[in-house]
Amino acid sequence: MVKATKDNRPFSSGVFDLEEFNIYTKVIDLPLDGIPTYLEEGINGVCTGGSALFNVFSNKRRVVKNDLITIFPYQLASITEISTDFAVIFFKVPKKLFMDTIGRLTLDYFFYMRKYYSSPLSEEEYKRFVHFCHILSCRVDLSCAFLRRESVMYLLRVYYWDLYVGYKSNPKAMASVKFVRKEKQVFEFFYLVIEYHTISRDVAFYADKMCISPKYLTMLITDNTGRSAKEWIVEYTILEIKVLLKDSNLEIKEVVSRTNFQSNSTMTRFFRKHTGTTPSEYRERMFV
Repeated sequence: MVKATKDNRPFSSGVFDLEEFNIYTKVIDLPLDGIPTYLEEGINGVCTGGSALFNVFSNKRRVVKNDLITIFPYQLASITEISTDFAVIFFKVPKKLFMDTIGRLTLDYFFYMRKYYSSPLSEEEYKRFVHFCHILSCRVDLSCAFLRRESVMYLLRVYYWDLYVGYKSNPKAMASVKFVRKEKQVFEFFYLVIEYHTISRDVAFYADKMCISPKYLTMLITDNTGRSAKEWIVEYTILEIKVLLKDSNLEIKEVVSRTNFQSNSTMTRFFRKHTGTTPSEYRERMFV
């Protein structure tokens, strides 16, 4: 079993684009508890001992030693019946990093992973996963922030690609995928936000794309995620601004242009309202 460091910190404490990415060995660091919650980040790990009952959209799996766990962001998940000796090594993938890594996630694959989020590994496969975690940890420790993010993304693509190959190779995959119209609409909304959040921050814009009313869209997203459509649009915009500010080669005015704000002052007010700091102050802290 892989052990945590003496001070109980994860293997690596690197942070890039304000998206925390570490390798963890403490169960308490899992973004799960007994109450089903829509995940803000994906969970990818392997059980190293004991057992626990995972639940993803009512698909329950008892995870035991050598079981691989891959739960995508936006999934409704919980964990219960945790044995006293339950242990796991895992990494969490923030939703923006996940979407930037995986590209165009298909609806059927997303819903397939609700059901097939856990699978047993051989002893050799288990060792390879632990080694993969150590490789990720080394990349997070690279001195250049841009290289850290890109290096981690390329490694994650290999991981997610292997899962996708397994999905496409499963003859029963398509037959097992079931979703209702509202779930499809929520999925469509998130993809539109990912694609257009630098173009428009107006709920009506996305409602029009989906051929529904702004009122219905707000109700739909709030009921299914616990947060309003506007809040999600704002979050993706703030994340985009932060990522651009991390690039020291970009002037503030270029960030303003890329995120489609009318002026520097408009973006500054927006950013300060939602973060409590100005873009310039944020950038200064990043490069101190």
